[in-house]
This record gives sequence, C-alpha cells and structure tokens, in this order.
Amino acid sequence: MADSAVSFLIEKLSLLLLDEADLISGVENKIIYLRNEFKFIDIFLKSCEGKRSSKIVEEVVKQIRDVAFEVEDLMDNYVANDAVHRSRNILRKLLCCISHVMMLHEVDSEIERIKATINNIYQNKDRYSIGEGEFQHEDDTQVLLRRRRRDVEEEEVVGLLNDSSFVLKQLMETGSPRGVVSITGMGGLGKTTLARKIYSKKEVGEAFPFRAWGYVSNDYRVEELLLSLLKCLLSTSEYNGLSEKRHDYDGMKEKVKESLRGKKYLVVLDDIWKIQVWDDLQGVFPNDNNGSRILITSRNRDVASYAGTMPYCDLSFLSEEESWQLFCKKVFLAQDCPSNLRDLGKELVASCEGLPLAIIVLAGLAKKGISQREWLKIKGNVNQHCDDEDGIRVVDILKLSYDSLPQRLKPCFLYLGIFPEDYEILARELIKLWIAEGFIQIEETGTTDVPEPEDVADHYLDELVDRSLVQVASRRSDGGVKTCRIHDHLRDLCISEGKADKFLEVRQGSNIPESSGISNSRKLSIHCTTEFSWSSRNKGNQSCTRSLFFFAQGKRVQNLTLKDFKLARILYLTNVLGWRIVVPIPSDLKTMIHLRYLRIDSWIKSIPDFIFNLCNLEVIELWSKSILTFSSKLWKLKRLRHLRVWPFRLGSEVMSGANGKTMPNLQTLLLIHIDPQLASMIRNGSFPNLKKLGLVQWGEDNGDRYSVRELQCLQCLKSLGTLRISGTSKLPSEASVFPPNLTKVTLSRVRRFDSSCMRVLGQLPKLQILKIRGPEIVRGSHDIHFAIEEFPCLQVFKMIWMSHVVTWTLHRGALPSLQHLVIDCSYLKQLPQELWSLATLQQVHVIQPHSELRDILQHVVLDNGCKLIIS
Repeated sequence: MADSAVSFLIEKLSLLLLDEADLISGVENKIIYLRNEFKFIDIFLKSCEGKRSSKIVEEVVKQIRDVAFEVEDLMDNYVANDAVHRSRNILRKLLCCISHVMMLHEVDSEIERIKATINNIYQNKDRYSIGEGEFQHEDDTQVLLRRRRRDVEEEEVVGLLNDSSFVLKQLMETGSPRGVVSITGMGGLGKTTLARKIYSKKEVGEAFPFRAWGYVSNDYRVEELLLSLLKCLLSTSEYNGLSEKRHDYDGMKEKVKESLRGKKYLVVLDDIWKIQVWDDLQGVFPNDNNGSRILITSRNRDVASYAGTMPYCDLSFLSEEESWQLFCKKVFLAQDCPSNLRDLGKELVASCEGLPLAIIVLAGLAKKGISQREWLKIKGNVNQHCDDEDGIRVVDILKLSYDSLPQRLKPCFLYLGIFPEDYEILARELIKLWIAEGFIQIEETGTTDVPEPEDVADHYLDELVDRSLVQVASRRSDGGVKTCRIHDHLRDLCISEGKADKFLEVRQGSNIPESSGISNSRKLSIHCTTEFSWSSRNKGNQSCTRSLFFFAQGKRVQNLTLKDFKLARILYLTNVLGWRIVVPIPSDLKTMIHLRYLRIDSWIKSIPDFIFNLCNLEVIELWSKSILTFSSKLWKLKRLRHLRVWPFRLGSEVMSGANGKTMPNLQTLLLIHIDPQLASMIRNGSFPNLKKLGLVQWGEDNGDRYSVRELQCLQCLKSLGTLRISGTSKLPSEASVFPPNLTKVTLSRVRRFDSSCMRVLGQLPKLQILKIRGPEIVRGSHDIHFAIEEFPCLQVFKMIWMSHVVTWTLHRGALPSLQHLVIDCSYLKQLPQELWSLATLQQVHVIQPHSELRDILQHVVLDNGCKLIIS
C-alpha cells in the first residue's frame, strides 16, 4: 500500500532524526531531504485518492510504493547493523570502525541513487500530464463490473421473506411524514433483489401512484441519477425534451421536485455508498406529510443511520437449506438434483458460505456441465474458478467495496487476509497489530486533547463493520466488537490484492515450498497444518518481511530461525488449536531490534535479558506454567504499551532498578502477581497511565499476607478503567481503595467473597460492568443484596461458575441502569421478581437453571422488549 508505506516512512524518518542524531551524523541533511520529499509525495497520494483507475497513475503509485520500501529497507538495515556494532566490545569496535565508516558512505550513495529515482518519478508524472486533481474515466472493465453486479443482484433469490415483510411494513405505514427506509448488507447479499421485489409488488404500486428507481453506485454521477428518476416520472415526450437541460443539474433537480410535489411517491435510491450523496439529494424529495417513502440500499450502515427515519433492514447470509434451494433453482430449474450429485453439490454450495451472489455465479458455472466429472474440477477451488460468462469473478464484483474505501482503511482491511480461513479474530488483538504496523494515523489537532491510537483503531474497525466488509462474531459487554471474521470471498480478495501490492503473502503446508522462494511482500503469514520445520534449504535474507505470522495447527514449530527476518516489526506465533508446549524463546530474536509486537503462544521457562534490548517493543504477550520474574532491564522498554504475560512478577531487582523511573506509555499490565514490590511501584507512580490491570495471587502462599494490604495501592491509579483480580483471598472493605474512574471489574476465585464485598463494589460511582467468576465464589455468605443507592451506573452484571447456593435480593429502584444480565442459576434459589420490571433491561441470559426455576422462567411475561435466553 503506497499510502500507508509513505506515511509510515515519514514517521520513521522523523523519529530517526529525533532519536538517532549521533547515528546519522554525516547523512542527516540527506535524510531531512528524503523526509520532506515524501511529505510532498504524501500530499500527492491523498489528492489523487479515488482517482487511480488510470493505468499511468497506477504505475506511478506503484513506483512511489517501491521507492518508499527502498528507503525503509536502507534505514532499517543501517540501524540494525549499527546496533550490532554497538554491542561489540571496545577492541572489536576499534577494529570495525573502518567498516562502520564504509557503511555510512554506502548509505550516502544509496540516498543519492534514491534521489535520482524520485526525480524520475516526478519527470514521468509531468511527462504524462498526471495532475493531482485529475479524475480518470472508467475503463471498459469497470463499466462491465458495474453492469454485472446489477444483473446478478437482480436475479431472483430465496430467503428474503422475513426481510421483505419487515421492509414492506415500514413502507405501507399510513398517515406519516415522508419516511426513509434502508436495506443494508455486504455486497452480494441481495439488497437490490429485495428492493426490486418490493418495488414490483402490486400492493406497493397501488399504495404509491408515483414510483421512480435510480441507480447511484460508487462513482455517483448526478446527471445519470436524475435522468433515471425523470425517466420514471415523466411521459416519453417530456423526457425526450430534456436533451437541452442534461447538464443543468439544478434545473433537473427542480424538475424532479416539481414532478413529485403533492403526490404520494416511492423513490428507490439503489446502492448509495456515501453520506454526501444523501446530503446532495434529500432536498429533491418534497415532504408533503402524505406517507411518501424513499427506499435506500447501501453497503454502508452509516448511510442508513444518517439518512433513515425508520429502522433499517440489515440482510444476513442464507442458511444451508436456503443456499441449497437457491443453487438447485438456478441449476435444475423446477427439477430435483440427481441423487448422485447431491452430496458433491452441497459441498460446492457450502464454500459460498451463504452469499447469494457467489451461489448464483457458482450455479451458472455448474450448469455448464452437470456431471460428477465436471463438478469435481471446481471442487476445492470454487473461488478461483467461479467466473460468469464475461469472465468476471465474484471477488472482482466484491472488489468494488474495497475500491470505495478511503486509503486509511485499505491496509486495515487487507490485513485481515493474514488470518486463516474462518478464523475468529480478537478485535483488541487486531487493533494492537494495526497500531504496531503503523496503520493508525493520528491527526494533529494543535491541542492536548489527542485521541489514543486504540480509540482511533476501534473506530476504524467499526467503519469496516458498517461497510459490511467485516462480520461481528461476538460483542463485548459494553457493545463494542469482541471478535470478528470476514467472508471467505472477501478473504480471497484480501490475499489477491495484498500479494499484487507486495502487501502480504499467505503460504500453507507443513513447510515453505522450495518453489515459493523468498517472499517480496512486507507481511508473510505461514499456516502450518502439521508439525512445521523451517527448512535450511529455504533460509535466506527476508529483508522485505516486516511482519511474520505462524498459525500452527500441529503440535510444534521446529528449528525456527529468525536471523533471516532481522528487520521484522511483528512476530506472531500461535497455535490455532490452543495447544501449548514448552519451548525456549529463539536466541535469534535478539537481532530483531525493530520489533514492535511479540507474541509467542507456547509455554516458556524464562525471559532472556536480550528481550529488554528490543527498545521498540510496544506489545509483549507470553505464557508460562510458573511465575516469570522480570529483570531491572524492563525499564529500558520506554515504548511498551501492553504487557500481557501469564503469570509474572516484578521482583526485587526491578524494584531496586526503578529509582524514580516510569513507563509512561504502558496501558495494559496482565497478569501480574500481587506483592509488595508491585504495590510500591504503583504508589511511586511508575505506571502513570495504566488503563487495564490484571492481578493474580499465584498459589495459596501469602494469600492472607498480601491481598488486602497491597490492594490499597490501587487508589493511586487515576487512569485505570479495567481491573481484573484473580485468586486473592479477600477484597478491601472500603470503596475508596479502588481507582476513582473504574468502569469494569472482573473477579475470579476470590476465596472470601461475601455480601460486604458486594456493598463495597456497589459504591463505585462509575462502575458499568461487573463480572464474577467462581468456582470458589460466595464461600462466606449465601446472600447477594442490591440496595437502592448501589451500582448507579451498572449496565452489565455477569455471575457464573458458582459452587454454593445463593439467595439474591433486589430492592425496588435498585440497578437503575442495568441492560444485560448473565447468571449461572445452577445454585441460585430464585430470581427476584423486581428484576423483570427494570425499564432499562434488554437481555437476560440464565445458565443451567434447576427444573423448578426453569418452569417459572417459561411463564415470565416481558412487556419491556427484554430478551430472555435459557441455556
């Protein structure tokens, strides 16, 4: 991605000038020149955003990307080699001084060569008259894609009955002002199909005497849209008389408005991509309070929320049965599928994952040869062979959604191709990876109120969800995205686009095939289906690789050599099956001084000191079977934002090396052992901006000695919003001990949790989420009380894995903000009757209720719209 590559390079050169003045002495002015040149290039890229359909512009952008990669490689290699030089002893440094001077001279020569390359790019841009604001016309392929998308989506599909009833009810509501109804969903789900079916219904025609249909599309052209509306609203002679006014947009808008004034109408605006389109058009449609309606279809939920005056209809994927029904309808018409083809056909259909567009195109391909032999040819490779009669693939049609993305979102979307098929991606982990990659651009506001990168990245993810490019698999208690995934066809798009742009490459198997060679992509993702061995035949200088991912599905990764990836920023080693074995941290890791993100999902015995020399680390995620102890060198990691190790402690060595030192960027500290050293450092302000803290009491030793006393330090953490406590013997008896801005508390295995602990938590003024997990919970008392003045802001309450009988009392007027309740009722005597009268309650999930309580719950009447789930 040229845009993200240039933005990241500008940041890197700026940091190099700021932090490494001694290192770059002699070439400092030339680095300043490069930084300034790329700032101008960045302006050019932003100005031509969305106008790159021209092959010439596309080639210039690729050349910019490549030269940005060259500069990055040059600087990264120089810094890495200098780090090796600095690590030598004095005698070896003297012997290597000559080589260091030669290395600096080589950098100088390379910069001169790169300057000449940049000048050539400028000359080519001028030679071929590529202007920053110049729009390019669509080529024939783009026109064909737009036509085929419409044609395919207008095919009759199944599975829209409920959606059709929902939209129809909104449209037919009488005696109301002009309403805007929206149909949203991923490309290919049948939005246009549903709108067309409703538009053509007899009762709709009778209810709306005046109807008009307008195609909007991503390359919105006001002339084309207005003409399509007028063609529906005017007589043939009137429409033909518009030839002289075709470029008078204001006049044509007034003509549409005049044609609709005082009439009850239905206007369909098909395929709106941007909010600005609605801003431009809404004044054209008069509001005469006569029940007129506007029906919008869009891939972007933001458009629906912005323009809609009624609840929108969000289409979902077809079920297995509906998918098979649609396939058979297209292939066999009114006949049944032959029995010898049924199982094979269902395997083919399953690969479409309920996407109507893919099923229809697949059916067209399968129809050409209805035999086992022909169908077996496309089995296992459906996406690559799924072309229609014009040779357009499903991913080509879906690419329209990708092309419409702003440049800041494109690398974030393509990044999803790194993960295995059907992988459920943790949103917070994805966000940390985006930040480490440099995708998150924080705009300078000139004020102190600058958003955190995590908040900006969270908004980016919401945007991709709203554009129907990312599916939400589960949500957090606060409503945010917890896990997500993408459709297989969109993943194929990410991989194909990513490889073409040298952005990412995915390799699968038990070994990297020799024929694959060295990757020239910046991100390399290896999916291992068996025990993986890094073959010596495939080792080489992977200087292009900046992110290295291993998704192992076997038991181990053997002979992992990292010296070939010394310039990598990301090392992500995980086992998708959840298995862990004890492995040492690879010693080659010490050469990866650019590393920002380190995750190793295997059990490790110890943390080697060289980890703390990787001064660019922002994220560390490690696991161990016993408590890991950090050394005093931890303080060298000034850029560390998230430290997640299971479990660890800051020993006396870290304490003695503190001496007033702080980690100002640290936001997450999980799961750290509760001891006096930690408490002392918190009191001394060592972690001033900590937002998430996970405390664990490992084993029974010192449980009574440390727990309550050391938790007194928490009141010093003014920024802390999330607190997890596991295995401690008791909680503090005063609410003042807890941080003032605490919004989420999770308690696990608190051995002396009783009603007094609940009262303390109830006094936290900003607490919104409370989760309590057993199995040793509530050993001292069997009663839980919610009084009127407690938990004023609590929205989510979850209590599971209890091992003792509990009685729950809820006073009338308590929990005024509660929205979601999840509770394990296997040991709960009853649920309070007052619970069902809470006006804010949206969902109650009851787990394993005993038979008597289950009978009661089945007769509960909910008149406030609350959803009751029993499992």
